[in-house]
Amino acid sequence: MSTADNLLSISVLATSRPRITLDLFRAVRERGCEIEDCRLAPAGDHIGASLVASGSWAALGKLETALPNIAQKFDMQVQFARCGERPAVPDYRPYAVEVFAPQHADLIVHLLEFFAGQDVDVPEVMSQKYASQHTGASMCSVHMVVHVPVSQHPQALRESFMDLCDDLNADGLLDPIKT
Repeated sequence: MSTADNLLSISVLATSRPRITLDLFRAVRERGCEIEDCRLAPAGDHIGASLVASGSWAALGKLETALPNIAQKFDMQVQFARCGERPAVPDYRPYAVEVFAPQHADLIVHLLEFFAGQDVDVPEVMSQKYASQHTGASMCSVHMVVHVPVSQHPQALRESFMDLCDDLNADGLLDPIKT
């Protein structure tokens, strides 16, 4: 994505149904725009989407004008705003975090408090409750992307993270993202 591109951030919430993703992407493309970044995920019986569309100033204007009608046609809730590129963070290294633990209400809060106390940024979080296939126990999986300051010693962070996982009765991984 070049810095000359005009960008539009779009958030969508819709009842899940076949072809909803195709309908949304086609509507963006038909207005002369392109999807630069997209996150889609089920949310109960709904689907949530966050995407960034790029295009000429005029194409984005057409898309902005059309979005209320697109939302009505496809029974979606849509919010949108012009935005800039995601800022570079060269003083940070990206890490993937995975935690599997018995479900309890404060699990994600404990994880977020831990990373905040380590001056680690958490730009992405995904969690899901599930019943263990083998025991039926209520479990939770948490996946995060974290940005660790390059000045921070990775082994010390990993050891502290593993201590937290032990305290939470959880299995956890903290590995660098290599791509």
